[in-house]
Amino acid sequence: MTAMTTEARPPTETPAVAPRPSAAELLLVTLLAAALWAGYLARTDFHLFPRDDVMQAVSAARQLAAGEGFTTRVAEPPMLVFLREQGVDTAPPWPSALRAPLSVGLIGLLMPLTGEPLAVALSSGIFFILSVPVLYLVSFRLAGRPAAILAAAVYVLSPAGLYLGSSGLTESSTIFALSVIVLMMMRPITPAAALTAGLAAGIGYLGRSTMTMWAVLIVLYILWMARDAGWLPAAGRVVLFCIPLAAAVWWWGAQMEAQTGEFGYSAQEDISIRRDTGLYPGRSSSLALEHWTIGEFVRAHPGVMASKYARIAEATWPQFITMDGLTLIVALFVAEFVIVLAGGKRVDVQWLVYLLIAQQLLMVPLASLGHGGVSANRYLDPFGPIAATFGAAFAVELVRRYGASMRRATLPFALLVALLAVPVAMDAAVGRYHGAAMEETRELAAVLLAQGEPDDVIASTHHAWLSWATNMYTVGLPITPAEFLRMDEELLAADWVHLKHRGETNEERTSAWTPIMEGRAELPGFELVQRFEGGSVLLRRAGD
Repeated sequence: MTAMTTEARPPTETPAVAPRPSAAELLLVTLLAAALWAGYLARTDFHLFPRDDVMQAVSAARQLAAGEGFTTRVAEPPMLVFLREQGVDTAPPWPSALRAPLSVGLIGLLMPLTGEPLAVALSSGIFFILSVPVLYLVSFRLAGRPAAILAAAVYVLSPAGLYLGSSGLTESSTIFALSVIVLMMMRPITPAAALTAGLAAGIGYLGRSTMTMWAVLIVLYILWMARDAGWLPAAGRVVLFCIPLAAAVWWWGAQMEAQTGEFGYSAQEDISIRRDTGLYPGRSSSLALEHWTIGEFVRAHPGVMASKYARIAEATWPQFITMDGLTLIVALFVAEFVIVLAGGKRVDVQWLVYLLIAQQLLMVPLASLGHGGVSANRYLDPFGPIAATFGAAFAVELVRRYGASMRRATLPFALLVALLAVPVAMDAAVGRYHGAAMEETRELAAVLLAQGEPDDVIASTHHAWLSWATNMYTVGLPITPAEFLRMDEELLAADWVHLKHRGETNEERTSAWTPIMEGRAELPGFELVQRFEGGSVLLRRAGD
């Protein structure tokens, strides 16, 4: 009996595809994305009643538009402690160290032209619309027009696209920057491509400072992929990539140094490194009267940081595939990675994305768990669209490899897009649903504006949206009345105190204030002004 041997079958050759779509095709894709964005914006109200961090950006943007530079009317207690340690006056206005400058600058620039709500939406919408043709190009170059259409549809109709693109959040600018970098890193990496990628990285940094961490891997990738041209030309491409990024880092670093005395100071780093450590039982680290650099905190509490890292890694790493609700298509990206590791497929720029995601997964546990994300974690979400773009290209390759009909594949691909679009479709179906919250905010703001002065300082559990609603100076309310009184005496005198519970998951922020909120105790030096139906309590400094 003859022994039978099985040989590995070579991959089926895929049909040749055009290297790039026409300019008219890209323009059509861009216009379709803009039309869908405009329709989604008309149905929802995220830009009318934005999230807390966007409200902070709006506060700083108003200052910029008024000619006050990169300052803000919103502060956090740790930032006040830092300024005092630096010998900087803690009186308002404060340095705009809570939010990245890109959205602040765009909102401030657009606000006089479009009005504030539309400026908020455009600050993210511009980058969302621009990123659609870039991702279309990436997938087109990988697997042709069917992959490009699938990738663009998935991105636009997922929360990563329309939701983030209308929210004013900085994820859209990060997605745009990563998309351009990936496109420019597809071989050959020319000097022009390296410079363009550097410009994108500079934009990305101004929206999210972690771009400097990602840049290390991008530099190594450029060196390796351009080595065939010689190490000297490869180094030249690295220089071209680094120049725009370094300019952005220097510019923003100098802005903060001029105001705080520390190059590139960021209040967010101080706050995030201390989250989820267990060192603040019943309290919030972001509202404690403490300031730490990341290095100081890690050196002072190595065991605590190791425990925090392990707990957050355990919870976050298995969920990375759910980036921005793109689970099904990102799963194909992961499947391609498995095939690559098994030696069944050769890729190039995908390796850069694999490494960047791995780097980000390692960095996430240093920050915090579920940090206000729209899916698993906002620190990973910007990688969702580019991973989904590779997943879409791989899906089309699989259809071709198995000799299936691309026309028949339209139905399952459409079903895939529809499933991923459910959250966005529900948003559009429900429409504007922040009306009650906006009305409560207006009621409280009306009292403050009628009885207060424009330069009054409000200490509040909801300081971001109070500053947004009144344009007064606001500071986060320390966790206990005793800490507030210390802040009031040593760092910043408050004219008003506003109290409201932030829900069951944030009881630690307000539990110590409950007796005062319920009228069973008084805050020394302050008197009750009004109780509101929504649960808010407003106090004013006695005698004012």
